[in-house]
Amino acid sequence: MRRFVLAMLAAPLFPAAALAQTATSPATPPAAGAPAAPGQPGGHWHGHWHHGDMMKIWQAKFAAANTTHDGHLTLAQAQAADLKPVVDHFAGIDTAHRGYVTFNDIVAWRMDRMAAKLEQKAAALRAQD
Repeated sequence: MRRFVLAMLAAPLFPAAALAQTATSPATPPAAGAPAAPGQPGGHWHGHWHHGDMMKIWQAKFAAANTTHDGHLTLAQAQAADLKPVVDHFAGIDTAHRGYVTFNDIVAWRMDRMAAKLEQKAAALRAQD
């Protein structure tokens, strides 16, 4: 209760601080009440993208690039859709050497890369002790 009272007393003294906080948002949020456009995340805006939003974006990109609608994305399809990360690392994503990748292959590759980076950071922290 004490914090609430202090906050109510201090609020009129610092209106510029509240405006400064809202003006420095890292990106523009989706319009209130408007459905998200294709390739744009939905849900609540907190000033940054969430993992679920990024997954939805990549699922939409994958679906648009997969012109045969078979769940298999070839290198040519990825190039035509300008999916640069997939194109640049296609051989590393296609670990089974099938000539195509699935959405799960891309997610697994990304998770492997994240895990490797986290292992490097953990090793660096251990070396500091």
